[in-house]
Amino acid sequence: MQRLRDRLPPANSLVVYECAARHLSFTRAAEELRVTQAAVSRQVQLLEAHLGVRLFERRHRAIELTPQGQHFQQAVSIGLAHVASAADELRREQDTADVTISSSVTFASYWLMSRIAKFRAQFPEVDVRLVASAKARDLATTGIDLAIRYGRGEWPGAVADKMFENEIFPVCAPSYLGERAPLERLSELGQATLLHLTQYDRNWVTWETWFREFGLGEPPRGRGLFFDNYMILLHAAVRGEGVALCGGRLAEDLIARGELVRPIDAALHSEFSFYLLHPAGRPLRPDAARFRDWLLSEAQGNGGDGV
Repeated sequence: MQRLRDRLPPANSLVVYECAARHLSFTRAAEELRVTQAAVSRQVQLLEAHLGVRLFERRHRAIELTPQGQHFQQAVSIGLAHVASAADELRREQDTADVTISSSVTFASYWLMSRIAKFRAQFPEVDVRLVASAKARDLATTGIDLAIRYGRGEWPGAVADKMFENEIFPVCAPSYLGERAPLERLSELGQATLLHLTQYDRNWVTWETWFREFGLGEPPRGRGLFFDNYMILLHAAVRGEGVALCGGRLAEDLIARGELVRPIDAALHSEFSFYLLHPAGRPLRPDAARFRDWLLSEAQGNGGDGV
């Protein structure tokens, strides 16, 4: 089988030809490449001799591409642009030690940020950039190394490592319980001020779903407060304004600090889990791989003083 090197024209001639074909001028090509016009002409002649075809028609003070030259220009332009793009990407990866990770604003605020701080304390030479977004975009084209998503583990174009499963249960501030009779039974939730989220994605467990799963009928609508932002809803719970539904891994730090408590032990196991994603089809950069391994260890409770 003929080697690729033997099939390809001289690389320098291709670069010179691309420039001359783009400008349709040996003079302007020479100016861009910072060589003489004669050098450009020699490289073009070398390429034509190698291919056995004429690429340019020489006119008086002008040149035009032959049909073969037009066809070859497209191939050369696409090929060189692809090589240049890949080289740019490799240079960017070497120029920065940053790890870019994406997650929802809520997950970043209530779970991820404290872990990133711990990672930075252990690996101060690695900069971590957080993109607070829950959109399931194509990771390969956005410059995102890692992404945390909530679902069933299937995202096109991504490799998904499970971080942890999730349970949903009621939480409230100690001050809320101190102002009224204790909540000891599920049926007593109907008398509580429930904090509702009015805008949610398909994975979100509402009070309606939670009540139905435990055979409690419909939650009373007249006694609740309604929010269109989950972070504001949790802030309201911390301030003692009512009882909120919260994922266990999002609430664990707030519970550990005593800002929230579980008034009732009942919990609903979610069919969805949290996953750490990275683009399929390409290896992670060393710093991104280090951060992935560290974060998975934290998520699974193997991080010493982590979760």
